[in-house]
Amino acid sequence: MAEYRSVVRSITFVTLSALLVLATAGCDEPAPTGGGTTPSAPAATSTAPSPTGADHRKACADIDGAIRTAQAKVAEAEAIGPPAGHFAVSAAYYAGAAAVDAQVASASGPVADAGAKVADAMTAIGDKYTDAQSRPDKAPLDAAIARFRTACG
Repeated sequence: MAEYRSVVRSITFVTLSALLVLATAGCDEPAPTGGGTTPSAPAATSTAPSPTGADHRKACADIDGAIRTAQAKVAEAEAIGPPAGHFAVSAAYYAGAAAVDAQVASASGPVADAGAKVADAMTAIGDKYTDAQSRPDKAPLDAAIARFRTACG
């Protein structure tokens, strides 16, 4: 009987994770279309944001937006309650970690490092939620978010 429950939990977790990923995959804003008929020459740009420049601020805002979105999704999933809610919360943390990682790719330096630590903390909590009888400690995630916001200034 215990093996059956384990299999059902695994299937439920995978299904909820897949549904959450699919649901959030279509949330990207459409790319703006160019109005001109001639292609413009690509501008030379730096891939690393400067510590105080517009790229830095944009990277911070994008990562912070991904963190806030993940926190909202986690709050919605927590409202479901255990035991199904634990799988939904876990899936929300995994999706949030993936979204933060996607935004970290456009950052560099301390912001990228701090953002990666936030994603790692989200993944760790997601791992703990799958087997949790109670809510796992969120202090490491809160500390990682605080370090990220400090890195952004």
